[in-house]
Amino acid sequence: MSSEPKTGALSRLGIDKDDLNNEVTGLIAPTVIWFTVFLLLPLLVILYYSFLTYSSFNVIHEFTLSAWIDGVFGSGAVRGAFVRTIGVGIVVTLITLVFGYPLAYYLRFHTTPMVGLVLLLFLVIPFWTSELIRTFGWFPILGRNGIINGLLMNLGITSGPIGWLLFSSFSQAVGYLQNYVVFMAAPIYISLSQIDEGLLNASETLRGNPIETFRNVTWPLSLPGVAIGCMFTFVLTIGNFTVPSFLSGGANTVPTLIYSRYSQGLNYPSAAALSITLLVVIFAFVFLLFRVVDITEIASQE
Repeated sequence: MSSEPKTGALSRLGIDKDDLNNEVTGLIAPTVIWFTVFLLLPLLVILYYSFLTYSSFNVIHEFTLSAWIDGVFGSGAVRGAFVRTIGVGIVVTLITLVFGYPLAYYLRFHTTPMVGLVLLLFLVIPFWTSELIRTFGWFPILGRNGIINGLLMNLGITSGPIGWLLFSSFSQAVGYLQNYVVFMAAPIYISLSQIDEGLLNASETLRGNPIETFRNVTWPLSLPGVAIGCMFTFVLTIGNFTVPSFLSGGANTVPTLIYSRYSQGLNYPSAAALSITLLVVIFAFVFLLFRVVDITEIASQE
């Protein structure tokens, strides 16, 4: 019964149902083809390789679970790498949120919309160079003979170079922060920009101080942007290869472990199994995050 009124309405508007379906199909077909060719098919190939047999630098097309049993679930090194990777992702996400939220808040409430947008775009300028160059750029800054150590010794604050500035958890966090603060600040800025000024004025009218206004109005309404920023940062962090390879001091994460599996021994099944497992972890994080925060609010706010 519900389809008849819809069909009648289309007829009254002079729209043919078949033509409408053809137009909709034509619009979504390129997107479906793109995701099928460049996302689903590569993932299926990786999943296929994860069930193949590896022997002496060769991949044998015989199905087995050895890559999963020995290379993922039965390996203490892999479990440690996953714990370290997820821990780094959570810590970097929190650090980036601490820096990115005040930045977005300042650009939203203490600058004009045009100035805020321009300043936010300035954060994209480092992406004009490759990630490898951005990572190596910290060496002359944080190194034992770098700018910071030289300045500290010249001022007499330290008697020698500080070793933990580079090849440590600190330098790794700095590298991640430089790369991903824009991915946290941008969605938060968009979410803050959609907050109705009347709500903020109403809070002030009801004698709410700035802290109460932020806690009861600004923060809840900006949660969709926070969720999207956390998703971007966490996913990009745990999938990053460059920063942990050159700034962490040799601590293995899952991406570096995947690289070593196929680069040193051509163990494609094990690398594929690790890749699928990491993808499942990412999907689980995104699913749980969006179960807590409804990101559709970022598009419905006016």
